[in-house]
Amino acid sequence: MADDRSVHTHLQHYTEHLNRLEELRELLDERLAATDPVLDHAAAHRISDALDRMDRGLYGICECCGIFIPFDQLLQAPDRTACASCSHVRREEAAA
Repeated sequence: MADDRSVHTHLQHYTEHLNRLEELRELLDERLAATDPVLDHAAAHRISDALDRMDRGLYGICECCGIFIPFDQLLQAPDRTACASCSHVRREEAAA
């Protein structure tokens, strides 16, 4: 039989995860509303893409290495598609 504490702990983590996703969705919605799509089309597109990834269950996963992007990194840049390590590598490659 499963340990009830374990199930309870998993439910708590899941609820915390959902709350964080909702916080990030609100942040993305606020940024999209504050972005002028004519003047900053690229930013509006990145935010819309992030919301689409969230709807598809792919939000917060690094598109380079596949790890989960830490919550604090997503709070800083909620439209990011790569973790800090992969972003650093991308910047180095672009500079070369």
